Amino acid sequence: MSLVTAGTDRASKRKLSNVALGSEHADLVIRGGALVNVYTREVYPAEIAIAGNRIAAVDVDLSHAVGPLTDVLDADGRFLVPGFIDTHSHVHESQLPIPEYARAVIARGTTSVSTDFYGELVVGGVAAVDACLDAARTLPLKLLFMLGTPGYYQNFPFGHSGWPTLDDMRALALRPECVGMDDSFAAYIADGESGILDLVDEVQSRGLWVSSHGAEMTGRRLQAWMAYLGATDDHECVSADDAVAKSRLGVYVTAREGAGCYNLAEVIKAITVGGIDPRRFCFNTDVPSSVEIADLGHIDHSVRMAIELGIEPLVALQMATLNASECLGVTRHLGAISPGKIADVLLVGDLRAVDVQCVIADGRIVLADGDSATEIFGKVSFPQAARDTVIFKRAVVEADFAIRTGAPDGRAPGRVIGAFGHTVTTDDITEMLDVFDGYVLADQARDLLKIAAIERVRGTGEIGVGLVTGFHLKGSCALATTFNSQQQNCIVVGTTDHDMAVAANELARVGGGFIAVRDGCVAAMLELPLFGLLSEEPYEVVVAQLKGLLSVVAEMGCDMQSPFATLGFVGLPVDIGHLKICPEGLVDVWSRSIVEVVPA
Repeated sequence: MSLVTAGTDRASKRKLSNVALGSEHADLVIRGGALVNVYTREVYPAEIAIAGNRIAAVDVDLSHAVGPLTDVLDADGRFLVPGFIDTHSHVHESQLPIPEYARAVIARGTTSVSTDFYGELVVGGVAAVDACLDAARTLPLKLLFMLGTPGYYQNFPFGHSGWPTLDDMRALALRPECVGMDDSFAAYIADGESGILDLVDEVQSRGLWVSSHGAEMTGRRLQAWMAYLGATDDHECVSADDAVAKSRLGVYVTAREGAGCYNLAEVIKAITVGGIDPRRFCFNTDVPSSVEIADLGHIDHSVRMAIELGIEPLVALQMATLNASECLGVTRHLGAISPGKIADVLLVGDLRAVDVQCVIADGRIVLADGDSATEIFGKVSFPQAARDTVIFKRAVVEADFAIRTGAPDGRAPGRVIGAFGHTVTTDDITEMLDVFDGYVLADQARDLLKIAAIERVRGTGEIGVGLVTGFHLKGSCALATTFNSQQQNCIVVGTTDHDMAVAANELARVGGGFIAVRDGCVAAMLELPLFGLLSEEPYEVVVAQLKGLLSVVAEMGCDMQSPFATLGFVGLPVDIGHLKICPEGLVDVWSRSIVEVVPA
């Protein structure tokens, strides 16, 4: 089941009690393993009895729970670890529809994910969320559904698709799957913005969790944010000092390691160097990469990293399980191997290597010795409305990328977006820029490239253009994406206006994706025809195609690990970083104003 409340009816609970007492038999008993008890941080021999989708008993000897129809699994000396929990992930950013995403992450030991489907919501409305939730109902991956606050705010005041409305958000909060709201923007809360306060009040009045987006909150504003919420978590910490300040106020710090936002190594220093108690720290991927899941892992990768950086294995496992369940308010159901909890159990050969060899999810063996039971995951069929969602008012032309100015010819100081590739924040950099005949010129030799944001959901024709540094593209080429955090615009960067136009128009033709154009021709592309965000191909095919595309991008000179994630986030003009781009133009993020590249 995908709902954490499954198996909590009286009959199911009485069955669990009867199995524990020995008056009924278990469906599955796991023997011969070493239990990792995340409550007490102990390891000792134990057996696990499972009835339906939940654990009935955990003890040294559960022979009384074994009957003629009970399946018995020999753990063969391996460690019995609770399933991992991702406390914050936008699954559409993996480019995988939910069944393929579930198949990818469960193989890595992640059995629960907090997510919102806000990307699909922005493009396809509430019906798109319904399609995703319906596709998830029979999956062994627990989806802890959150209200997608970024979908509600998008780039406001710099653009909005018109949906979801506040009424849409309130209706989604009533869904039985909903456990809270995510990305509640700390800056808006501190400023007393009425819309987000309405949502927070409604969610908290129902006893649901409010998960935060606390980027760059310090001092009095940090205090004001926490004073209103009282309890929250934050996945936006990028330094140990940031994590220490927030954890001291009771914030759950969820260390992020995702595409284009590699923050775990710095955040974990709050524990290893700062000496902060790790019990309020957990993990998230935020921007999950299908390639990185295949090559590095998922939450298992975060656990390994934490161990390598000095965290004791049992502490790191506690962070990925019990801490995460407490953070999200679902500890009654998830986070440990104990009676009454959902039966999510990993068989691990080595606690430091975190080599997940077998996965039991919802009481079913879904992966054994590296082979997943693919028939469990199925394939989702999306409605026609999910297709043909990249809408331009007209074909993009080279002239659309002109940067006009009233400044005189010569050189003038101008504003350039600084992109880094390892974080979603950006810098506001001043460079001496060339001005000729009323236009600001790019300068490939100095890595000052044009970047544009094209509105693609409503077809308004808005195109904002600026300059960016950090992509290091060489020759005649361009990159473009129809994934763009929050408003899902088309973002394109390039060395020539012609290549940029080719890239944008080709993505519109195929319905969305990631693309690399060289010398006016498509060099590589990952098509994402569902909402311009998701592939229809199997996980392995998406990984192979994306690896090929990234190889081409590297040949163009870009050394970013996740260039398309970085490109998308450069087009997020609110709440993260200092200078960004959107269809309305260049944005000074914290003054919330449109600014000129070169003032007249």
